[in-house]
Amino acid sequence: MKGANWLSLAPLSHAQALSPRMRLILDSAVQVLAAHGLRGLTHRAVDAQAGLPQGSCSAYLRTRQALLTALATYVVTGVREEIAAMSLRLDGEPDTERATVETGAMFAAWLNEPNTLLARLELSLEATRSPELAAVFAEQRAALTDLVTDLIARSRPDVAAELADTLIAALDGVLIEGFRKSTKAQRDEFITRALRTLLTSTVAPTIS
Repeated sequence: MKGANWLSLAPLSHAQALSPRMRLILDSAVQVLAAHGLRGLTHRAVDAQAGLPQGSCSAYLRTRQALLTALATYVVTGVREEIAAMSLRLDGEPDTERATVETGAMFAAWLNEPNTLLARLELSLEATRSPELAAVFAEQRAALTDLVTDLIARSRPDVAAELADTLIAALDGVLIEGFRKSTKAQRDEFITRALRTLLTSTVAPTIS
């Protein structure tokens, strides 16, 4: 994937392809899922959160599985688009400090919208029990792996594929730990320090 245009790996904005009503339904489903967990995610609860007549959500997404799959696609596509956009800003020679700043800003934006992050985490756990959700997350993970492999390959092509999975898993851990920090100052300090350590050890070129 070296030299690929990362944005070309992302589809046309999923949000742009949705009708205003569907966007309202999915945004409301995010809020319900974050507040009440999977047990509380029902068509009726989404309608109430959205301020829509009962039956509106089920008219678009008839089954619970359809609701979960549409919501997972909505959430992970947003993440994929944000990462693709960031990759364009990082295009060129590897710069660990710039990558740290850009990734930290992206993480901060996600943590400033905790409901979306909580919904994504809930759905990713449910994906271990749902083949339909697993397929959505597998597609997103494959695209993300391509993006990260391309980034690492700019400076360390011989180990890019090997390091990509490890770096993605580590970044997931950083994001979750950042979410647990009690103050914004603690969160920002931890994320910046952790990202700099990870990116320096994986993305920065080695000196032989």
